[in-house]
Amino acid sequence: MSGLVYVLIVVGVWISVGLLAAWWMARRGHRHWSWPAMGVVFGPFLALAASERVQRHPDLLSRTDSGAHGPGGLRVLVGVDGSAASQAALDLAVELFGPYVETLVAAEVVGYDAAEDEHDPSIAAARGRLAALAERSGGRVTEYDVLSGPPAQALVGYAREQGLDLVVVGSHGRGLSRRLLGDVAHALVRQTTVPVLVAGGHPRPSGR
Repeated sequence: MSGLVYVLIVVGVWISVGLLAAWWMARRGHRHWSWPAMGVVFGPFLALAASERVQRHPDLLSRTDSGAHGPGGLRVLVGVDGSAASQAALDLAVELFGPYVETLVAAEVVGYDAAEDEHDPSIAAARGRLAALAERSGGRVTEYDVLSGPPAQALVGYAREQGLDLVVVGSHGRGLSRRLLGDVAHALVRQTTVPVLVAGGHPRPSGR
């Protein structure tokens, strides 16, 4: 084996191990863009540090409560991510359960890394998307929250802590990461003791 081939193999293994560590961290709620870059640079050293770095407990970063509540007794959590599918999930929750809902919570999940800086733009962006959804709902969304962590784990934990009756998510999300919906919907169905409704389709036109 020539020296060049050996070097290429070592570099390939180094980068592969680092990227696998970054992917593993992303699956556990650390989704900042810098982790893949650090995986390329630090390789197996990132893998060694990953188990200590990974945070295991989802957190509530922001809560906005309208103070209003519906006439029913049902408490529903809708997971959103800014995609058309998540809007469809919210529309379905309003259509099916509107008269029976006491509390309708819309929640978006960001990575743990965003939680380390209260001024992180991803938190503000999530708040903005949630505020727009709440406004579009015509007052039916009674609360919107920003959570941090792995999406399925964060939604499950929050639903349990708040004593919510149902979780609604879309069948697929936006972006290559599908960071809230799709794979997360399947994870929710597998691991939660709270009933889960997976909504398909597209959001209704705002004029209807």
